[in-house]
Amino acid sequence: MDTSKFDEIGYWSEIKLDIIREYAVAYSKILSAQTKPSFYHIYIDTFSGAGVNISRNTGNFVLGSPLNALSVEPPFREYHLIDIKKEKIESLDHLIGDREDVFLYQGDCNKIILEDIIPKVGYKDYRRALCVLDPYGLHLDWDVVYKIGQERSTEIFLNFPVADINRNVL
Repeated sequence: MDTSKFDEIGYWSEIKLDIIREYAVAYSKILSAQTKPSFYHIYIDTFSGAGVNISRNTGNFVLGSPLNALSVEPPFREYHLIDIKKEKIESLDHLIGDREDVFLYQGDCNKIILEDIIPKVGYKDYRRALCVLDPYGLHLDWDVVYKIGQERSTEIFLNFPVADINRNVL
């Protein structure tokens, strides 16, 4: 298997993936228990990656946030996975297979999320979303965070790219 398309991650990223998985489980369990039949919850991952990573510590494969989300029980109703790199979306497509509840997008997440996804998550329509914003660097437009917040229907799990912020502050 060609592992060059997979990111190598440190232990802090493995911990972050565990936290995101546990949060997604709790989020989906709570929203699935809502009694309103029209209640609908989705998962959004704006920097999805290839779906699998390689542990810098062990060299083993580590499931990425999209594959972790797909194993959440009870499941989300839809999964919207975005990455700017074509080879990462192709990897996700290969790993996930043919599923009608998964939507893959290749391109700039700042544009895709605001134009294609968030308009489908209407507060008054009882639609909710968990959105993972885990940028590779300084690739997130902060206007996206603001506009998602204005909608009141999406919880954001935001990982601040502190190392990149510190490198680029000046």
